[in-house]
Amino acid sequence: MKEHEISREDAMAKALKLLSGTKTVFLATNGSHGHPNLRAMAPLGSEGTHTLWFSTSSESSKVNELAHDDKAVVYGYSPRNMSEFRLWGSVEVLDDTDSREYIWTEALKEHFPGGASDPNLRVLRFSAVSGMYTAKDGQNGVFEA
Repeated sequence: MKEHEISREDAMAKALKLLSGTKTVFLATNGSHGHPNLRAMAPLGSEGTHTLWFSTSSESSKVNELAHDDKAVVYGYSPRNMSEFRLWGSVEVLDDTDSREYIWTEALKEHFPGGASDPNLRVLRFSAVSGMYTAKDGQNGVFEA
């Protein structure tokens, strides 16, 4: 291990702790214009660092971008302790009843007044394959999600 490298287990645990404590992460997709598109997203559920759930509108540029290229990155940052994580993986755009009900919260009603069955509601399921955690002091580690 290099001087500032931490174990895979520690890196994953620290990334998960950071993810669990945040209300907003950033999702980057590959834009149709040849450049990444980055936007703030509120995770609506997670299964460790492996699977994260989000909502979006059927009319969102994300839906079109992901139809052409499902690769994505999720980035989280804590200004309090200046640590960050990145998760690399792919995103599925889902439109089934089970997925809609899984992520549904009343807070979404502002954007999707028809509830979990609103025709514009789409569910994004991000599946990570790997990740990286970096701390303020430069400690970092990579892990398989």
